Amino acid sequence: MRRTASRGFNHRQAVTEEWLRTRVLPRVSGVRFLRYQVRQMHREHLPAMLRDEDSKSVLRIAGDLMKVSARWHCLPFHYFRYGAYRREVSAEGACSFLPETILFHRLLPRVNRDTIDLDDKTSCKKILASAGIPQPALIASGDRRAGVTSDGEAVSLADVLDRASDFGRVVVKPSRYSSGGSGVVIVRPGENSFDLPPYAQRWGTWLVEEYVPQHPDLDVLNPYALNTFRVITLLREGAADVLYVVLKLGGTESSTDNSAAGGMQIRVHPDGELDRHGYDRYLKAHTRHQVSSVPFAGHRITRMREVRELAARCARLFPQVPFIGWDIALTPGGPVVVEGNSSPSLAHIQRTHGGVATELVPALRSVMDRPII
Repeated sequence: MRRTASRGFNHRQAVTEEWLRTRVLPRVSGVRFLRYQVRQMHREHLPAMLRDEDSKSVLRIAGDLMKVSARWHCLPFHYFRYGAYRREVSAEGACSFLPETILFHRLLPRVNRDTIDLDDKTSCKKILASAGIPQPALIASGDRRAGVTSDGEAVSLADVLDRASDFGRVVVKPSRYSSGGSGVVIVRPGENSFDLPPYAQRWGTWLVEEYVPQHPDLDVLNPYALNTFRVITLLREGAADVLYVVLKLGGTESSTDNSAAGGMQIRVHPDGELDRHGYDRYLKAHTRHQVSSVPFAGHRITRMREVRELAARCARLFPQVPFIGWDIALTPGGPVVVEGNSSPSLAHIQRTHGGVATELVPALRSVMDRPII
């Protein structure tokens, strides 16, 4: 009988690293996340509740907090983040909101693994390009010392933007370790005073890509930023499902579409129709963008089917990362992928779709703890 070869050192090392990543690191990072949640509670969520004229009584809120804490076995910061203190939200409705603590520290570490190819924006763009995925053209990438053009030519940091002079506006952004639009800069080569070497010293790895125009259906809502879709996909047994689609509109004084910069999010239905209301980070409801006269209600985004199909196609390229939030821009020529996120913003989803715990938690558990080999 043929003897099966035993698994070697590399496999044992991988199992050890997986145990540390899924069991130990979430506990360590949870301590730092607690400080963040306390800070957000103090700066944003409690002031928003105190301004809200539709809040429940203190007694009802106390009862809700006991039920929510018992349901999730964590501190109920999310109760305030999602406005569950409002009178129209029942105790059961409050329990339907998934806490960030549960998603990011208990579920996702056991769902998404080997995320570097996705989270490193330069690597992600190259994988997408190999599959023919439409995306903003990569002009150059690099680190603190030098850059390299998309065709592999070495170039000094001082000369990178000279190579981008034919593109008009370009986007400079960190390749790794940034979120919420941090470090994203819109540059007009030859016109701006932007200096890449100091930027590279601050952010480390970086990339420069083409700035793409947006479709008229989005331009009428806010022409001052590239407004993108956050498309949430889940890959199960090779089949990619689109779970949620959110339109992110930039703020009145921002060139990015992040909520931290004054933006808002709107639920997008499969047929491309927008919800009646969009929501900012304080859960204030808006019927239109501040710079537009076009109401969200009744506004339909064309080519939404293409947006959803493109996200599902991308999801199949990253089988080790089943749960991904794709940022997709819709240009006059069709949708293009801006980037993927292995830690999709739960706030974007639940601000626009309400509590999603009942459907999302079982879906994520179905892809947890997959074998390494």
